[in-house]
Amino acid sequence: MPRPTHSLLLPGLLVPLALALAACGGGATTSPVTAGGTTGGTTGTGTGLSAYYLTFTLCGDAAGPDCRALRLGDTELTTTTPARGKLYSCTPANPSAPGSNRARIDWIDFTANSWNLLRKPFLPAGSFTAPPGTATVTETATSRIIAVNNLPKDGKIGDWPMTRYSALTAIDPNPGTPSARNYTFELPLVPAAGLSPSCVSLGAIGATLNGVVLYNAMDARGNDAVAHEIVDAFGGHPAMTDYHYHFVPERLDAGPLADGHSGLVGYIRDGFPLYGYRGTGGVELRNTDLDECHGHSHGALGYHYHATLEYPYTIGCYRGTPR
Repeated sequence: MPRPTHSLLLPGLLVPLALALAACGGGATTSPVTAGGTTGGTTGTGTGLSAYYLTFTLCGDAAGPDCRALRLGDTELTTTTPARGKLYSCTPANPSAPGSNRARIDWIDFTANSWNLLRKPFLPAGSFTAPPGTATVTETATSRIIAVNNLPKDGKIGDWPMTRYSALTAIDPNPGTPSARNYTFELPLVPAAGLSPSCVSLGAIGATLNGVVLYNAMDARGNDAVAHEIVDAFGGHPAMTDYHYHFVPERLDAGPLADGHSGLVGYIRDGFPLYGYRGTGGVELRNTDLDECHGHSHGALGYHYHATLEYPYTIGCYRGTPR
């Protein structure tokens, strides 16, 4: 069971409900750095936000989806039955929750139900410096124990708080500033699939080897968090002080295996591993390559989840039993 350090949280409380329902945000600079680690940006559209645009290596991959017309996940939330490309959530949508200002969002085509990743602004890097991130993985005869302080181990984080960027705050009024928060996840060393998939909880659904926890694909309102919310140029944002990722930052998909398959990114709360964007041969994966929980099984890797640029981005349900 993932258990927060008692000096920081009440015993047994994974993520306080107030934090889980809080709006999230992110950061960027006038010379944005992409989540994949390359410098860039794209031409503007007259909105005054072009300084906050990023480029992504994956967007140039013909095997993946069109980054200019990604499927919006707002209508892909289910609380009844898991299905490929959907998020099977334990919690229904809450339209009255705080979130981004829809009237200020010009990168989402709500009529076509799609959004343009290359025209979405990201909070840049800047003067904000977080404490060093930590992440350790230890194994016992039956368990894999992951301890993180919820800050990036590679030190890559945006210029929080976002309130100093008026153009971004007008879109997503997130006042949060990341701070350290210790989590320990004790997961089965050999995870097993359940009789049926389980719904995905609010708050932390797993942890990356970079020390930052993962949240699921929905924002507080139940909409597509990656499309709607402002995150920083390194892929994260805070819910109050809880920094987290809703998708896998491209730079974490590094160190491929010998066959070109993406390397290990982290672990999900049911114990199954999460790998990056590419399958065997280095081919970028899409939802059609994965099951309803956003995973598949092959070779020595057995069952595992994958990141994709398509909603729900990391997992759609728990294949095993979450702890």
